Amino acid sequence: MRVLFSGGGTGGHLYPTLSLALALRRGDAEAGLCEPSPPQPVPDRPPALIAQRSRRVHAVLFVGAPGNMDEALLTRDDVPYKTVRSQPLTGLSKVRAALGLAGNAAAVMQALPIVSHFRPDVIVGSGGYACAPAVIAGAMLRASGTLGGLRISLMEPNVIPGMANRRLARHANEVWGAYPDSATSAFFGEKFVLTGIPVRADLHTPMQKAEARRSLGLHPDRFTVLVFGGSQGARSLNVATSGMVSRRRLPADWQVLHLTGVRDHAWMVAERKTEPNDNRYIVMPYLDSMALAYWAADIAVCRAGASTLAELSTVGLPAVLVPYPHSSEHHQRDNAAYFTSRGAASSMPDAALNPDSLYWMLVEASEPAKLAATSDHARRLAHPHAVEAMLSRLLGGTVAVGT
Repeated sequence: MRVLFSGGGTGGHLYPTLSLALALRRGDAEAGLCEPSPPQPVPDRPPALIAQRSRRVHAVLFVGAPGNMDEALLTRDDVPYKTVRSQPLTGLSKVRAALGLAGNAAAVMQALPIVSHFRPDVIVGSGGYACAPAVIAGAMLRASGTLGGLRISLMEPNVIPGMANRRLARHANEVWGAYPDSATSAFFGEKFVLTGIPVRADLHTPMQKAEARRSLGLHPDRFTVLVFGGSQGARSLNVATSGMVSRRRLPADWQVLHLTGVRDHAWMVAERKTEPNDNRYIVMPYLDSMALAYWAADIAVCRAGASTLAELSTVGLPAVLVPYPHSSEHHQRDNAAYFTSRGAASSMPDAALNPDSLYWMLVEASEPAKLAATSDHARRLAHPHAVEAMLSRLLGGTVAVGT
């Protein structure tokens, strides 16, 4: 099978499709391939996945926008990658919307020969403006008969569907998502398929907290607060956390692991040298293995991006969510509200975040009974077999062609 992945630009749009692409590229049983001997039943694996195994490695190609983090990650994982100059599909002003449409019209012309040459059986669009040109190019080639059997699937990781996916839905055979009782499932109706959102593979292998903490140089028995703001960090989270640990005496059995992002790391380290106290506070710019941090933590303070929430629910980690206030169409605000309403997290708006509000929110959220209940509710939102579910859709049954 030949699968073209389209999208990227942010972690929420890249990481899930990258997990799926790597599963296809691995050539193992989880990627729907056949071992030399007859396959044995695998507990909790979709029957369609086992039935559709083949003897060949699947071909994959990513098509995305230039000038973002995608190329470095895809190069690292040896995934073929091409770029087209897609533009944000923004509704903030008529001028910017017009520029976006004009830019994407040109990007579709760039995408047409790429899609035609690769000849995919399926296009998987991850949402966001970067996925639109390849999806539209594929739909045009399908309509012309050049790729008559092409299937198009969209991935919508948020509880409210994004603008790009709303506009592209008429071309799609299916839309994959994680939240069955959400605005996303309601909007796409019969095209919506509950799959979950793929997360990094190492989150599916539990570690003892003490072991994970030792690996990170943390005390193995202390209550651990993990603070992170994504690959670039989050300035408001960094400022509030730094102020909290410098001004307050945290409970004696607490420790804070703070991943600041590269941008803010130097000044935060310098600030700690001038404001020492007895709190156990570890500052790092980032971690190559975020799984260690997740398994080491008792509670997290973080943004509410779709990939982050999928990871939190997979490991059952309670969190204080502080949605990024400028996220597209307020996706993070709505994501946080969904988790909070189901008891899977606590949240506060970015405008209300300061050292004191963060401290008291953590004190309240870390009460043992509430912590246990939040962890349980978070796990209920997890989809541990998301990759397998998507692979079964890719390698399995037939769906009606979109119009």
